[in-house]
Amino acid sequence: MLELRLVGKDLRQVLDSYPYLFSNILWLAGLLLVVRLLPSSVHRRLVISLGLIMMPSFLFSPVLTPDYWSPVRVGGWTVGIEDALCSFNVGASAFLPAAFLFRDRLVPSRQSVPRIGHFLAAIAVGQALYFLLWFAGVSSMSALILTQSVAVVLLLLLCPHLWQFCLGNGVAFTLSYCAFLKVLFLIWPNFLACWRTAPPWGALLFGIPFGEVAGAASFGVFWFLFAGYIFDLRVAAFAGSASFAAFRRQPAR
Repeated sequence: MLELRLVGKDLRQVLDSYPYLFSNILWLAGLLLVVRLLPSSVHRRLVISLGLIMMPSFLFSPVLTPDYWSPVRVGGWTVGIEDALCSFNVGASAFLPAAFLFRDRLVPSRQSVPRIGHFLAAIAVGQALYFLLWFAGVSSMSALILTQSVAVVLLLLLCPHLWQFCLGNGVAFTLSYCAFLKVLFLIWPNFLACWRTAPPWGALLFGIPFGEVAGAASFGVFWFLFAGYIFDLRVAAFAGSASFAAFRRQPAR
């Protein structure tokens, strides 16, 4: 009995020591469970694909928000498996609200592959703008949100038919992400100490760093538009209508 008590104590210490790792493991488990509830296999593949597209960005974690937060990673590494998990989770989760809210109204084009060339160009331009702002003295979180805001404007020019839906996704993702953060802070109260307290982004809004709220809002809007452009998403009036049927018969561009 004493041995079991010691094992339990050691396990709790490990969980408390690495909230960034274990919160992302919990997030991934919940995410995969929710993805299975999506009625459309097309949307399930799209959500997972967006997570995988986002995943390589974990390599930039050490320079993306160094003055905003400093999570503890296993082994004390500058970048780790936690960042890879977090990048996948964010990329997949940021499209989930749209998949549930709009369901069959979201119709990917019938092109066999996404616009890879456009995707790579967008990534290069986005990274260049971010680092330009960062080297100009703009804080990392401000540079990130400004970069996403510029991308939103450009993507709206390319996909004006998605503007209402990207706003809906942005609001829904912000609410769901902040609710999940509140749960994590209840499980790991010391997790909040990873964020810098400097305003404005470090200031707390209902117990959540303001940077997380603003970042989720900008990313939720941006990521939906990004997915809409890369995968050529169209939005039908409503499933089952004549216009929807005609819409589905449209050839891929």
